[in-house]
Formats: sequence, C-alpha cells, structure tokens
Amino acid sequence: MSSSSLAPEAAAPVSIPGELTRVRAMVDRAQFLEALSALAQLVAQDARNAQVWLHIGFVYVRMAIWPQAIDALQTALEMEPRMPNAQRLLALAMFSTGRRQEAVDLIDAACRHAKNENSHWMTRAYIHSHTSSDPLKSLEVARDWGRRFADPLTRNAKPFPPRDRNPRKKLKVGYVTADFRQHSVAFFMRPVLEHHNPDNVEIHVYSSGRPDAMTEKLRPLVPHWHDAVDQTDDQLYEQIRADGIDVLVDLSGFTLGHRLDVFARRAAPVQVTWLGYMHTLGMKAMDYRLVDAGIAPPGHAPFYSESLFQLGCMASYAPPEYSPLCEEPPMLRNGYPTLISLNNSAKITDEMLGIWARILHQRQDARLIIMVKEQDPDAAQAHMQPRVEAAGMPLDRVSVLHQQPLDRFMELGHIADVALDTSPVSGGTTTLHALWMGLSIVALDAERAVDAATARTLQGLGFGGVIANDVDGYVQAALDLMADPARLQQQRLAARAQLESSILMDYPARTQELEKAYGLMWLNWLRGDQRILTVDTDLEALQAQAEAQA
Repeated sequence: MSSSSLAPEAAAPVSIPGELTRVRAMVDRAQFLEALSALAQLVAQDARNAQVWLHIGFVYVRMAIWPQAIDALQTALEMEPRMPNAQRLLALAMFSTGRRQEAVDLIDAACRHAKNENSHWMTRAYIHSHTSSDPLKSLEVARDWGRRFADPLTRNAKPFPPRDRNPRKKLKVGYVTADFRQHSVAFFMRPVLEHHNPDNVEIHVYSSGRPDAMTEKLRPLVPHWHDAVDQTDDQLYEQIRADGIDVLVDLSGFTLGHRLDVFARRAAPVQVTWLGYMHTLGMKAMDYRLVDAGIAPPGHAPFYSESLFQLGCMASYAPPEYSPLCEEPPMLRNGYPTLISLNNSAKITDEMLGIWARILHQRQDARLIIMVKEQDPDAAQAHMQPRVEAAGMPLDRVSVLHQQPLDRFMELGHIADVALDTSPVSGGTTTLHALWMGLSIVALDAERAVDAATARTLQGLGFGGVIANDVDGYVQAALDLMADPARLQQQRLAARAQLESSILMDYPARTQELEKAYGLMWLNWLRGDQRILTVDTDLEALQAQAEAQA
C-alpha cells in the first residue's frame, strides 16, 4: 500500500496516539473498514509515522489480507527497522503466505528485540511449531515462552481454599474459549455440550469471543454461560476460583482469544488443553492434553509438556445444518475433473503448490480450485496468484476462491471431485466437512499425527480417500482417483451413512468417555499424582478404593 492510495482530502490535525487507541478499539469490535478510514486520515497528516503504518498492517493482518499487510509493515520497518511489533506481525503475514523460513527468521529477530513481550514469544512458538517437523523443537520453543511468561505466574499462584474432596462428587467443569462461534471448535463441541449428563458434571463456559449465530445456538445448551470477552485475566481468574471449578479445559492453545494466563495463575485444581491447538504449550500449569492413540500415542509423551491423557477417540463431529449432497461427481457432467484445496491457505506451502502443479501437468484436462483465507476476491487473487505462477501451474486451469460463508462452503462438493489435503499442516474440521460433502481426499502421511491429522482421520474411519507415504504416491493417488469416477461416486453415496455410524458421531459414547476422563483426573488430583493417563480404567473401582482410604 502506498501513502497516495490512502490519502483523503486534507483534514484537521488530530492526536495520533489518541487516534491509534481509537483504531485499536475499532479492531476489537471488528470494525476494520472504519479503522482503515481513520488510519487514512493519519497518513494524510503524517505519512512518515511508523506507528501509523504499523497499525495499518495490524488491521490488514486481522482481515487476513496479507499482501497489503506485508506492504504496510515493511513500510513501517523501513522507517523504524527495529520495531518488534511490526516484525511480529510481518512474520505472521509471511507465515500465512507460505514464506515460512522468512517468518521464522523474522520472529526470532523480533524476540531478540522484545525479550519481555509475551505475544512475541508465543507467536515464535506457534510459527516454529508449524514450520519444523522436529517435535523436540516444538517443545523447546513452547518452553521458551512458558519459562518467561506462564511459569512465573504459576509459582506465585494462591493455594486453593478447602474444597469437597469426595471422589464421587459432581464435578464442576469449565470450558474456556473464544471460539464458540462460527469456528471449527464449535463443530466439535456442540455435540459434547448437548450430551453432557447434568447428574455427572456441572458445565460452565467462559466465552471470550464476540458472539454470532453459532454462539446463540450453543448458549442454551450450557447451564452456566459466562461472557468473558471484556474481563481481564485477573477478573476471569477470580470468577473461576469463585465458581469453584474442579476441571478447567482450554480450547484455544496459542490461538486468537486464548486465556492461557488465567491457566498459568492456577484457576482450577485440574487443568486440561484440548482441540484448539495440537502442539504442546510448554507451560507447567497445564496438567493434561486430551488425545487419542492416533493423534499422540503414549510413546510421544516426551514431546509434550502436558501429560497425555488417552481417550478412545478425542473428538466428535457435528456436520453443518445446511449441507446439500451432490451424489454424482461433477466431472461426469463437466467432462473434466476438478481438484480443490479447502484448507486454510496458511497451510499451503510453496512445496505443496509445486506438488499440485505436477498433478495438473500430468492430467492435462484437470482443474484446480484453491480456496484462501481472504474474504475479499481481489485480496485473494493478490495473495495467491503470484504464488501459483511461481509454482509453474497452468494458469488457465487454476482458480483462486476467496473464503466462503459456511453455507456456500458446504456446496463446494457440487463443483469439485477430489479434495487435496495439505502438508505438513493438514486439515481438521475441513477434512470432516469434505467427507460429509462426499469428496474423496488425498493426504500425505507423516510420523507425527499433528503433521498428518487428515491421514489419521482416514485411517481411523477406514474410508474416505487415499493416504500416500511420499510425494510421488500423493501425485499418483490424485491421478488414480480422477481416473475412476465410479469410485468417486461410490464414496459420495456412502460417506454420510459411514460417518453417521462412525465413532466420531457416537455422541453419547464420546461424551461419557470425556466425563470419565475428568473423573479419573480428579482422582489423580486427590492422590497428588498423575498415575492414571487412560480412560481405559475402572473408574468405579478407583472411586471405591479412594473412599475406603479417606
């Protein structure tokens, strides 16, 4: 973005620091266009103010319009080269456009310049963990954050007041999230909230996200819903302590809207992370991570700061209410096959684009649709088109699609035949949505399940696509599927019934298992150990034993 593209008619001078505070408040309310308009006024007043360009970049990062974000942040850094906030945001923008090594180098530099900035070190842990395939590196960078910012709060945590230590007590369980909205976490959690047994658990939700239509569907399922978006970490901590929560569950990890500082303060006796972030958090106050053997078998325990608590299946899936099924592969009416990438475009590396180019060159009539994170069509093109060209793709057969509302997203099975998964960061909820559409999926396997979540999903279900062990196998799998429309049609006709009968949609069993896990964690806390780390344990016998010893 150039200063001339922002300049409005001359306006009366305003206080730039005060106006930047107002801009940040607009961004908190998702008033992005209003914020950009206010910043345009400031550029007209002082086009060489690095803080103004920093804020322009910040707004574009929040809008996921990466090219403009990169331009604005680079402008800020030209004016003030050692500006850690601009370096951090630029690292995020580069990471989100596939420039991962540049992002790693930049966030490392930002942390050298901002040794006491919590958000910088957390961003560093996030970027490194999603760039390196070394699980010990992920643990190292997460602990770098934890040692500096979370663990000191834990050391100063207040002791818990006397509480009911009954091993059979009805546990108070609190879910902390900013994502009980139109977000993947909501699709996993809705059936859990619907099926919790009020005789076993008292459910509280501490919601730090701005509400939307999905929020209003979830709210009636929860007997104790607390809007925490405007609460400070200290205020939320005090409320959770006052509510007497026994088991507190983080559903965010290192993602936007997290409240990990509340967990660091030790808000509850048992603290668990689940679903929202698949890499380790590196903080001592997070006791457990809920997993299953596909995602993180017990042998992976050295890669995590949390103790791995094994469920039979770590998640439930609830498909969107509107999801019309196209029973016939579109290639039968189009006369050519269409591949589609549905994952967040931050997961699309340049190496992945090169693999897709190989597929297109070997199947000369195939089309590819790449859906990106930007909500604006022009911004989507500006982000992805140069990368598509650099990958050597046939431009006449590649389409870039901006982010779609959920209803339109669930119609993409009407135009696509095969879904292409990404690596090393693969699909999660998107994979299940694709299966519900009836799409066959091509996925790459990896040693760590966090790098191959789609492969583990397909393995667990026993249907839904092809898992390749290497790049050559991935390319061949895509070619084989495009050459077999009968197989694609069979998948479409069978997928929903197969999913409905799968472990992922056995909601009562999944929720009962979860409640049992909480009960076993509670027994661990009463004993002062973490001896039990699997739900495949006789809870009744352990409760009776604990009562006898009381």
